[in-house]
Amino acid sequence: MIFYSKQTETKLKETLVSTRSMTSLIEKEMSLATGGIKRETVNWVPMWVDWNNSVRSETSSATAMRAITDKGELLWYVRHDVKKHGYHSTELFPFDAIREANAAWDQRQMVKRKWSEVVTAQKELLRGSSKYRVTMQDAEDSALCTLGIAWFRMRWGIGRKASISGRMAAILMAIEPQVGFVIYQAQKRQAGQSSAQGLATSTAVAT
Repeated sequence: MIFYSKQTETKLKETLVSTRSMTSLIEKEMSLATGGIKRETVNWVPMWVDWNNSVRSETSSATAMRAITDKGELLWYVRHDVKKHGYHSTELFPFDAIREANAAWDQRQMVKRKWSEVVTAQKELLRGSSKYRVTMQDAEDSALCTLGIAWFRMRWGIGRKASISGRMAAILMAIEPQVGFVIYQAQKRQAGQSSAQGLATSTAVAT
């Protein structure tokens, strides 16, 4: 958690409002006074959301709202009408953010269909019957958003680590179920590496 002064909060809000296009200075000042900017903490990302600066997709039932994190990172916070979790996108344009969010949601849906396998992998890691590292690249390759990953890592003091043990990842999944998407990606990588090593061994024996 980041603690900051009222002056810093005001500056963050002013920066957020300044991203509005086709809005007069008076309208921007009024938005600060009327409470159009709301405090949100979603998927570990603490931010201010400008609900009056939003773009609606006509095809995917999603809306992108301009937002800014406590560290001053500008983003589009994308929400879907029927999905539980939103998506934090650092894309510059809202429709690019919505496309990125939809791709991530599709990937999550695919993994959710195999969620029993993810739970089994978690149990094996906790028991120690499976042992492998879970890398930050696994997290980046998963269906999770980059900002959510970064803030989660900072919250749990693993922001500077290139990898953590699979058991630690399994413990974190018990706290935050979405870590399961990262475990799935790590398991997929491990399976690919094992297959590649097996093929290399077979080729060596054959020659």
